[in-house]
Amino acid sequence: MSDLINLEHLLKVVDPDPIRVDAQACLAARHRHSGCRRCAEVCPASALRLEDGRIQVDTGACDRCGICAGVCPTAAITVRGIDEEAALSAGSAYCERTTGTGLRLPCLGYLSVDHLMAMALRHPRVELTGGDCASCPRRAGGEQAREAALKVTEALAALGSDHVVRLSAAADGEAGRQNLSRRELFGLWRTESAQIALQFLPEPELNHARLPARLPRRRARWLRRVDPETAGAGAMPEGPWKARSVTEACTGCGICAAFCPTGSLEAENVDGTWTLTHQPAACVSCGTCVELCPVGAMGEEPLTAAALAGGERHTLICLVERRCRSCRRTFKGRPEDERCPNCRNILGPLA
Repeated sequence: MSDLINLEHLLKVVDPDPIRVDAQACLAARHRHSGCRRCAEVCPASALRLEDGRIQVDTGACDRCGICAGVCPTAAITVRGIDEEAALSAGSAYCERTTGTGLRLPCLGYLSVDHLMAMALRHPRVELTGGDCASCPRRAGGEQAREAALKVTEALAALGSDHVVRLSAAADGEAGRQNLSRRELFGLWRTESAQIALQFLPEPELNHARLPARLPRRRARWLRRVDPETAGAGAMPEGPWKARSVTEACTGCGICAAFCPTGSLEAENVDGTWTLTHQPAACVSCGTCVELCPVGAMGEEPLTAAALAGGERHTLICLVERRCRSCRRTFKGRPEDERCPNCRNILGPLA
């Protein structure tokens, strides 16, 4: 067995995985009924597929473009050769298929809205340089980068920031690969060495009975820099954030909170009172709560910039333990509810 383990480690050193998917954060791995296939759908090389409840990577097809990581709402994907910390701190970035300054990336599609928010709130001006996306097989990444830059521009204005993100294409004659500088080469070697070493560590077992909740580092990074005093009272533009609402159809089953990947939704049962709360700043708009709610009670409401910047947690609904007058079973409901949801559905609300 030890020989097999050593051989496996040797193969990882010679040919390490191009990307790693953290099952603790991957929506498809956390719940078998999750419909999230964002990474597989956007992959220009069709190198990702869902198999046995996990995202599998075709290492021969994957070219480490990083577009999959950019669309993953929970930051479950790590791309070999890309330094996440450098991306969050950079003031400029460029596509490897052109020339530019700053952080060199395989594709600007790696930069999500959260990445760009972290960059823009750290630097007054963020410069992104793309290549000829129309003729590039990774053109989906270019489209993704343009959409992200527009959303960030609108979000910064709503939050009262005058910082800007500028995305431009390389000028004629500047297209083509730029050789790595010595500093970039050593940085790449350092990043890949650390990532290869992590592959030797055992992957934590995914316990579906007690799923972890983790706010992505790229979201936490820019939330710390938002000033609630400058945030406007207007609505936030469309983006990876939501203010959730719950209808009276909620039965207090707690599935939404149990499978929320970031802890944005939390359920608490104290002295017979069940309370569901929501923190919009921690919501990454993954849609898990809406998708998994068995009664379709989860919705959304307008989100103001002040509510997002404040980072406050709001109560969505409070239910108390009641005993159904028809079936005599206990259920969670409003104080005035005399029958459980099942009996109401069968007998009608006035029976």
